[in-house]
Amino acid sequence: PLGYERPTPIQEQAIPHVLNGRDVMGIAQTGTGKTAAFSLPLVHHLAHNMMHGRAVPRVLVLTPTRELAAQIDDNVKAYAKNIKVRTALIFGGVSQHRQVNQLRKGADVLVATPGRLLDLCNQGLLSLEWIEFLVLDEADTMLDMGFIPDVERIAGLLPPLRQTMLFSATMPPEIKRLADQFLMNPKLITVAPPASPAET
Repeated sequence: PLGYERPTPIQEQAIPHVLNGRDVMGIAQTGTGKTAAFSLPLVHHLAHNMMHGRAVPRVLVLTPTRELAAQIDDNVKAYAKNIKVRTALIFGGVSQHRQVNQLRKGADVLVATPGRLLDLCNQGLLSLEWIEFLVLDEADTMLDMGFIPDVERIAGLLPPLRQTMLFSATMPPEIKRLADQFLMNPKLITVAPPASPAET
């Protein structure tokens, strides 16, 4: 129903490893279909491993901008349309009131920018103790925007036993160091950017 006919290269390569519980390091540009590469297998996992009672955050997707966070949130909602997976969208620059209400209702998936997420944790409004999956999306942009110290603090609040996926368009030394710090024996997947219509 979402118009997908065949997986993009990153989806084809990443999804089996995510389903098998491997950490994944994906070098891929925006527009290569990476949101589905991590969202589809994680929604699948949640659907088959529902926790009874209140929805607690089990998936955390960290992303640099509110626009990207909103886009990922929309995608996860679309993939999870027919199952009871709830999302909460958390970003700064707006009142936190609605976001806190969303968290109180319960959420399985948090899609967040690092600053506001850390803020809510520091206020005692959010616990990350149940997180099973961490996704760092557009990690190089997070680096450029100065978010890495926040990301490191957030990682310190997560259970050490978790599955982590890191996606970045490039791999400067700082991103490599981050990957070494957060990922356990990751599967490295590198995908060339899609050709523009002029090139095909």
